[in-house]
Amino acid sequence: MAGRVAADLGVKHGITTAILTKEGPQGGGEVHVGTMHRFKGLEYQKLAVIGASDGVLPRASIAEKYETSDPRRYERELKKCRNQLFVAATRARDALRISWHGKASPFLPV
Repeated sequence: MAGRVAADLGVKHGITTAILTKEGPQGGGEVHVGTMHRFKGLEYQKLAVIGASDGVLPRASIAEKYETSDPRRYERELKKCRNQLFVAATRARDALRISWHGKASPFLPV
């Protein structure tokens, strides 16, 4: 999803991006794009978390794989996903926006 967002920002809106990788931002763009994992330890004045939809956050595959077969693992995976969202959201210093399509993630107080 991060790659699609970066491409859309550039093509549709003329916004330059830098993709966050393990080695740091790649490219000199004004907007950094990456997964929630990649924002850990960083701080931004403004941050947007996009795609926070039910089935994406947490992934539907987690529920399908562990909900009935391994309930303890299922709870650990949900906790890990919630923690990742918390870490990503707390990278914003002044402004945070969270968006989704369809139904919002159950982790969001909507």
